Amino acid sequence: MRRLLPALLALCLLAPAIVRAQPSEAQRFLQQRNEAVMRLLRRPQSASRDDELTRMLGDLLDYEELSRRSLANHWGERSEAERSEFVAILRQLVERSYRDNLQRTVSYDVRYQNTEARGDDVLVQTEARDRDNRRAPAVSIDYLVQRRGNTWKVVDLTVDAGLSMVDNYRRQFDRILRREGWSGLMERMRSRLAEGSTG
Repeated sequence: MRRLLPALLALCLLAPAIVRAQPSEAQRFLQQRNEAVMRLLRRPQSASRDDELTRMLGDLLDYEELSRRSLANHWGERSEAERSEFVAILRQLVERSYRDNLQRTVSYDVRYQNTEARGDDVLVQTEARDRDNRRAPAVSIDYLVQRRGNTWKVVDLTVDAGLSMVDNYRRQFDRILRREGWSGLMERMRSRLAEGSTG
């Protein structure tokens, strides 16, 4: 026990430093990934650019975790096949929505503000301002990220202090599931995908 005491004490002293490091690492990751995506979007549109953007968004966003959080308690009720189909469709909807938002903000300057640990997640708060129209109000974008091995993944985001993407989807999905069941929800999602709607 006496031999263990110094090691335990050292671990306790190191713990606050580790916690403080998490937010800064998450912010640095997010900043690097967002800058890389913006550089890509400034290139002329092409099939290869779009393929690269899809890959980069896949590296940035955790679609399975987004799906699990969006379905909340309903996730555990679904089979593996149902979950896989749900994740595949939601991925396409989220990716399309995220692409559209990125394209609209390609001329924005982004400032990274506060970061804070929230359990296993880290909240990274940013502010985007149009460099071509300085009078336009800034847009706040809050990212919730989670460590995945040696990297990080976005598991939710909130624009202008509104409902987060996960909260918005969760409310919609829960309402539809209660009224129309699983088949009704999937049919609605397939229709939105076919129509090009992301809302």
